[in-house]
Parts: sequence; C-alpha cells; structure tokens
Amino acid sequence: MKKFEFRLQTVLKLRRQQEDQKKRVVGSFLAEINELQREAVGMAHAISEQSQVLQQHIQGTVDIDWITYYHGYVANLQRSIGEKIKEVAKVQQKLILARRELTEAARQTRILEKLKEKLMERHDKQLKKMEAREIDEIGNQLFQPSRNSA
Repeated sequence: MKKFEFRLQTVLKLRRQQEDQKKRVVGSFLAEINELQREAVGMAHAISEQSQVLQQHIQGTVDIDWITYYHGYVANLQRSIGEKIKEVAKVQQKLILARRELTEAARQTRILEKLKEKLMERHDKQLKKMEAREIDEIGNQLFQPSRNSA
C-alpha cells in the first residue's frame, strides 16, 4: 500500500497561514492598545507632576500668566487623555472583530486537521490489516502440509 497522502494538504497549509495572519492582526491590535494606554498613563503622570509644580509655585509669588499657561497645559493633557481613551475603545472594537475572525480561522484549521487525523488513522488501520493478511498468508504457506509430500 502506498504512503499516506492528504489530498487537502495545500488547503490545510493555506488555512494555517490564514490563522497565523489573524494572530498577527490580533497581536498588532493588542500592541496598539498597550501603546495608547502607556501614553495615557504618561500624560496622567505629567498632570500629577504639574500639580506638584503648581503647589510649589503658589507658595511663592502668584504669577497669573503662569497659572493661565498651567491651566491650559493641564486641560490639553486631559483632553489628550480623553482622546487616547476613545482611541483605545475603537481599537478594542477592532480587536473584538479580529478575535472573532481568528476563532473562525482556527475552527476551519481544526476541521481540516481532524479530517487529516481520521484519514490517517483509517489508512494506518488498512495498512495493519494488509500486513496481518500478508503475515497470515506467509504463515499458511510455511506451515501448510505440502501436497507433493503426501
């Protein structure tokens, strides 16, 4: 019997490549979310640092221009943090869709892998049956009393 050959191997290979591509997309969305969150946290730290600077600055003479600048700077940081949070929400929606696509791609890959396993098991079973028949036939030929010796 010939060696096992899965006729849909190229389709399985393609499905695995598609699944890998979906994994890369999910990974890029996760990296983007992490970067946006890191930026937002950095801005929040800048606001807390600026509040400490304000406390120190108020203890001395009061400079209205500096306080106006400070207020504008902090308001800009808060607005930027809000924008980052909105961006994170948008990317999370994209991530949800990408994960669904990844799940479907993984399911399609698993279907073909299961089919390959079943066909390989069937092939192995047939191969073992054929080997057993051949062994039985050889045994029968060796231990069968010779017709000529009678």
